[in-house]
Amino acid sequence: MDFKTILVDLGDDAARDARIAAAAVLAEKSAGFVVGLTAMGTQPQPFAGAGAEAGHYAELQARGIKRLAARDADAMHRVLEQTAPGVCSAQMVVEEEIGWALAMHGRAADIMLPAPPSADETSPAPMAKSAEYALLHAGRPMLLMPPHTSLGLDGHALVGWNGRREASRALADALPLLALASRVTILVLVTDSGIDDEGASDLAPWLARHDIGATIRVEECAAVDDALPRIVSEVQPALLVAGGYGHSRLGELIAGGTTRTLLRSCTVPLFMSH
Repeated sequence: MDFKTILVDLGDDAARDARIAAAAVLAEKSAGFVVGLTAMGTQPQPFAGAGAEAGHYAELQARGIKRLAARDADAMHRVLEQTAPGVCSAQMVVEEEIGWALAMHGRAADIMLPAPPSADETSPAPMAKSAEYALLHAGRPMLLMPPHTSLGLDGHALVGWNGRREASRALADALPLLALASRVTILVLVTDSGIDDEGASDLAPWLARHDIGATIRVEECAAVDDALPRIVSEVQPALLVAGGYGHSRLGELIAGGTTRTLLRSCTVPLFMSH
């Protein structure tokens, strides 16, 4: 499946240009369509109790929304023009918070590009950031672009594999990108020397039927949370593919520890599915 509809968060942060450019690259390769999402994060209020001033406050709010939407549209058009001038695009302006908006509208897209959570984020785990919320609730794959990175489709793709459903889903969703990679490595991290390759040996012939050559790399480690970022730093792949994991806490689905670590500290383009 190609990525025909690509939903990208237009929020103003250090990684915005990188993810808009990546969206343009994907759209150009797939003859796709870029949808830029501007989420206001607040719903218009009736300004109850403001009396005669209510109309004035409403006008100020409308002006602010218009300025924000125009700023985001300018950023999207600038980067698209620089990266892939022929790509078709549109802007979607919504009142909702960005995580919820990505999850809801992402269901009508093939892939989402949210803003990466800050590596310095100190919010309690239940307070999921927009990328985490969208990953766990949209039912669509996500591409996370760290600041000042670019999406190279013909480089080395590293796939994190542990035999679980989420890893399988991410691998299948990433097939269009893996087919373009110059090299694909399936990385299996085991914390027990008695564990085998978690079924990774079955993946090479399956990928070969998709004309994708892959090698299997199995490494023992003390903790996956530490080993995966270290290996990514050493290998510096053009793309990391990994399953996104979540668990329930206080009735809310939140990202697991390794997923949160990757979302906050990965230094290369990160493709995830839940």
